[in-house]
Amino acid sequence: MSAIDITPLLAGAGIIGLAVGFGAQTLVKDFITGLFILLEDTLSVGDVVTVGTHTGAVEAFTIRTLRLRDGEGRVHSIPFSEVTSIINLTKNFAYVLIEVGVSYDADLQKVMEIMKQIGDELRKEPAFSHYIYENAEVFGIERFDASSIAMRARIKTNGHKQWDIKREYLIRLKRAFDKEGIEIPFPITTSIHRAHSPADAPLVEAELKG
Repeated sequence: MSAIDITPLLAGAGIIGLAVGFGAQTLVKDFITGLFILLEDTLSVGDVVTVGTHTGAVEAFTIRTLRLRDGEGRVHSIPFSEVTSIINLTKNFAYVLIEVGVSYDADLQKVMEIMKQIGDELRKEPAFSHYIYENAEVFGIERFDASSIAMRARIKTNGHKQWDIKREYLIRLKRAFDKEGIEIPFPITTSIHRAHSPADAPLVEAELKG
């Protein structure tokens, strides 16, 4: 009776055991990382977070994965072992950051008054008053751009309402600027075409072919 060579079986068992070991390590890492994230109250269901390259609302999490739904409705399932950092966009409160460019000949004092006034008006309205925690802060000039002066302000709001409040603020700001004749400039490209005399025709043709 010939002996059976069990070496291939042992090698196969070793590979399987190694794979199981690595899988178990990943599972343990998923579990431990997720446990610390939950214990530290880093996020909750309903929060809007950025995890790596993914941004979305937290729909659920298990002992191993975090599930996000982005603005286009796509669901991202992310193992906790791959989470290296979390940016929570809705934790406790948020800031609506307003940056708008105005022309260089604009009355900047008037611009700042309008930016402040709109923020204060929003805070007094019942539809927004519960979600705006402080009056608008107008910082003034942020920088000088090529075709405009960038002005900056911010409003402290409820963590889940900053996007709605920002949209409403910008609509009112545009209307107020239009009413006061304050221009929001945009880059303009000027093309210069040289005029040629008939004698220059061969030269122009050569330029076009070149």
